Amino acid sequence: MGLINSLNPLAGVYGIIKIIEFSFLAYYISFSFKSLSKKIIFSLLSISIFFESLLSIFQYLNNSSLGGFFYFLGERTYNAQTPGIANATINGQLFLRPYATFSHPNVLAAYLLITVLYLLMLNTKIKTAIFIIFISAISLVLSLSRGPIFLSFIYLIIFFTFLIFEKFKNGKLKTAIFVFLFSIIVISGIFILFKNTEIFQRFLSLNLTDESVVQRKELLTQAINMFIKNPVFGVGVNNFYNNLNFSFPAQTLLIQPVHNILFLILSETGIVGFVFFILVFFKSFLDILKKQGLQKIYLLLILFAIFFLGFFDHYFLTIQQGQLLLSLFLGTAFSYKKT
Repeated sequence: MGLINSLNPLAGVYGIIKIIEFSFLAYYISFSFKSLSKKIIFSLLSISIFFESLLSIFQYLNNSSLGGFFYFLGERTYNAQTPGIANATINGQLFLRPYATFSHPNVLAAYLLITVLYLLMLNTKIKTAIFIIFISAISLVLSLSRGPIFLSFIYLIIFFTFLIFEKFKNGKLKTAIFVFLFSIIVISGIFILFKNTEIFQRFLSLNLTDESVVQRKELLTQAINMFIKNPVFGVGVNNFYNNLNFSFPAQTLLIQPVHNILFLILSETGIVGFVFFILVFFKSFLDILKKQGLQKIYLLLILFAIFFLGFFDHYFLTIQQGQLLLSLFLGTAFSYKKT
């Protein structure tokens, strides 16, 4: 119904086609995951993480894209002066945020966080993935993406807490004490290492007058207004742009989705689409709880990451790479059965 009354029905049709496409992908993963080779999936994702991380590191050092062969692999052409590029200004100094082959550094950071968790889910022996975790951590820090970096730090604390509890529960008191002391050293070392760097200053410099915060508030207001006018079916899939209403011409630079997946769903599909969206994720949560071992924990961490990051951005619903990550998670959540 929202599509019929939308301002751009063709955009809505395309959006529905994309929803069907990724629904089939999630469906295929859910029914095929048990028969797929976990070693092959682990290897392919490891190669992908290594490539994207290495490319982003060289982009940061080069202060621009590398070009050449990498253009054909998806790298966009840019430098620190490219209009609209995602730079970070910290204490008056401009820092280029690397993209790798993604559409934005925030998408790169989310990809690194979620795929590393997915690797650990496939193979919980951290020693086999330690190098991939290390190089992805460097790339994650260079992305200067606040949400994924903050969440990674919280997950690191959770990991050490869980490890200490496991050792203590199994009667390995000396090992538990060693892990506790080691965790204190690692977390303190991270704080000391980064406290005088641009990444730490980027967190400290965040305030409500930042351009990114002001833009998000404006888009959120627009999304709420769309929902109020069309509460049942919304303004139509892929029709958020067409319903933006700016008071000043300069605000047309804000032609982008609201940076919150819940309000994006609510504004475009209304209560009907929002309820369906919540039910899908609630079902995935219940299916995850039925699983066993560390796989359950990693899937819960991914689920929380999607909702946490989705509360401040839109790429899980609007960008191809984010849609692929979401489909991979949902397909795996619905497929990983108890053994």
